[in-house]
Amino acid sequence: MKKMSASFDKELVIRPASGFGKFDPHEYYRYRHMLMSLVRRDIKSQFDAMHLAVVWAILRPFTVAIIFAFFKTFSGANTYVQMPYLLFVYSGLIFYYYFTDATMQTASSVRKDATIISKIYFPRLITPMVPMLSNLTGLMIATVPLLMMMAWYQTLPGWNILLLPFVVLQCMALIFGVGSLFAAITVNNRDFEQFLSFMMYIGLFVSCVFFVPEMVPEWARPVILVNPMAGTMLALRACLFDGVTFPFLLWGYSLVFSAVSVLVGVLAFRRAEAGFVDKL
Repeated sequence: MKKMSASFDKELVIRPASGFGKFDPHEYYRYRHMLMSLVRRDIKSQFDAMHLAVVWAILRPFTVAIIFAFFKTFSGANTYVQMPYLLFVYSGLIFYYYFTDATMQTASSVRKDATIISKIYFPRLITPMVPMLSNLTGLMIATVPLLMMMAWYQTLPGWNILLLPFVVLQCMALIFGVGSLFAAITVNNRDFEQFLSFMMYIGLFVSCVFFVPEMVPEWARPVILVNPMAGTMLALRACLFDGVTFPFLLWGYSLVFSAVSVLVGVLAFRRAEAGFVDKL
């Protein structure tokens, strides 16, 4: 009996690590099944709650693309776009909507999973990883009409299509970095979530979704191109459509910006996670 009671003398205390010094990749690998379970939960809840979820994933970008293509046709505006404008706008919209939805959901992920966070231990950074993965389902659904339009217009990708996975990963890194940063600071102040929503809305009109940089006066282009999503959008279309030059310099800037945002976002998140339970 003494030996048995001695085994209960030790107390195991689990504390979240701060900063990067105690970051353990093996721990996240051990919890990979939980990550995928949360991703499946998000996808299932979205499609169970909305019977027309597939329709909405397509209808939102397609309707906006139709409206802009309509005004472009009847206004006769020179958009400097060398491909069908409907194809140009739709391809940009589905990607930007993925970026917006995933970033906003990442920013609110801590409060959404408050019940789980307060009851069980798991690496907290799993929480902001979930939206960027679950929202890929909507992106893939919205890509189906894009492929159909590309076939209709006989617009095929060139060799740059091989770079598409890297562009998508760069966008996912930007989502994770920005979302993790705002997930950490919105726990204390919900105003930052509204600020992020406002910036996402403004970004729709300054991220080369509806235009190319050549349409903007040369003196104003640096203001547009400082937005990392501008380089991402230009790189996306270079991957999808043959004849479009890949913007290595601009996309390189977007890549560096995304990497820095991940470092800042993870650092802010890990410094704030110790107080999540008390503040939720």
